[in-house]
Amino acid sequence: MKKTLMTCLAIAALFAIAGSASAITCTIDQRPAATLLVPYFEASFNPDGTPSGTGPNARDTLVTICNASSAPMIAHVNVFNERTELVLDFNIALTGFDCQSMSMARVLQGFLPATPVTTAHVPATADACQRNPNAGVYSPPTVTGEYLRIRPVDTATPLDNTLATTLYPQPAWPAGSSFAFGVLDSLDETDDSVACGGVDGEITNPIRGYVVIDHANYCNLSNPNDPNYYLRDAIGMENNLFGEVIFTSGTGIPTMGGSTVNIEADPSLAGDVNSSPRIRTFYARYVGADVLCSPGNCADFSDNPWNQGVGDQREPLGLKYAARWFSTAGVTSNFNVWRSSAGSLTDLLGNDCTDVEPVVTLIFFDEDENTVTSGVCPSPCTQPTFNFPLETQRRNISSFAGSIPSFAAGWVSMSFANTSAPLGGTLDQAWVEYDFQGPGAFLSASTPATQLDPSTCNPLVVGGSVQQVNPVIPTVVGTGP
Repeated sequence: MKKTLMTCLAIAALFAIAGSASAITCTIDQRPAATLLVPYFEASFNPDGTPSGTGPNARDTLVTICNASSAPMIAHVNVFNERTELVLDFNIALTGFDCQSMSMARVLQGFLPATPVTTAHVPATADACQRNPNAGVYSPPTVTGEYLRIRPVDTATPLDNTLATTLYPQPAWPAGSSFAFGVLDSLDETDDSVACGGVDGEITNPIRGYVVIDHANYCNLSNPNDPNYYLRDAIGMENNLFGEVIFTSGTGIPTMGGSTVNIEADPSLAGDVNSSPRIRTFYARYVGADVLCSPGNCADFSDNPWNQGVGDQREPLGLKYAARWFSTAGVTSNFNVWRSSAGSLTDLLGNDCTDVEPVVTLIFFDEDENTVTSGVCPSPCTQPTFNFPLETQRRNISSFAGSIPSFAAGWVSMSFANTSAPLGGTLDQAWVEYDFQGPGAFLSASTPATQLDPSTCNPLVVGGSVQQVNPVIPTVVGTGP
């Protein structure tokens, strides 16, 4: 009991301790990156499609995107539901050293960030995109208004040069329209979505999903699911982005926050995306061809060599994590789990929304080192009693009833490796965050789980089945000081 009491009293102090390290590819660290992952967001809405902003069940997620470089740049935001069906994507123009914050409830209502905020940054129409003939291509040391890295001839979609923008109407779509309800319904608690059988027109809270934010070479209407996103050079390679995620409630308790997951790009991760074994990267499941730059765009890259590259070059996430749990004296725990499968969740291709991710191996420890195992393991291991079946989800510790030791606190080892998964699980990834919630403001905190893989590029279980990558300091560091 003393051990549990002391741990409870130390929760707030524990999460106040933070450290930093040099950027090393194949380990996720707090450095500017080319892609930001918001592994889980949550919001709540009224039946008429308006955000519910007050009361104990009201939820919202605040996301901030920042540019650590002096060079203006385009960030491409992709909102996915729990089955990695794209629900919404849009472009944001960031000036040098700029930050852009957004409420996910407001975004899903149609109030997309309209950037740049002032017209002084871009001549003529003030649009930072290539549909504006005066929007310049970045060429150091002149940086004012030059958000684009290329003015593409070969675009990811046929409409990128005419319709892609960062200046959205407010709201970007009519309130109460079928599109408005389709966005919310595809992200709600029920299994229906636009991509999987259609929506039922009813909004069931919570609204949830995940977000990936990429540096983009130009404004586009594409997304990471699209091979042309890579083949036509829409995705950029500059490690300048960082951000934060804050979860809020209608009562103010709990309010918790932390960093985005910062995923760096590095040429050492380009590899040969057509070879076998494959190289593990963040977007490896989508990349299927070796192209340095699209023929129509190569000339524009001659003065911008930092953007050339094969595939996505993003460092992958790992497969094994350690997370703390509490279930005592009014203190409870939640796990936010993001997963990426190379094919197990076949609804990625628009099927009938029934498939699930491979079973996870969980080993629960209490604070006296007693264990209970749940998942894929040899006899006499217990049969699986719980899984994280979707590509993003939030689960309370109470969901594991019968699988945790009869104690008040402990930790859990989570292994997402599964050699029976498609491609032997070599391209699978995961990310885990956990939080504690208590009755007072100072008993609520969240943090990333501890990575147990020695390298996210070569996890222990699949290390021999993928191209070996030695962790290095990234050579792509952006375009400005």
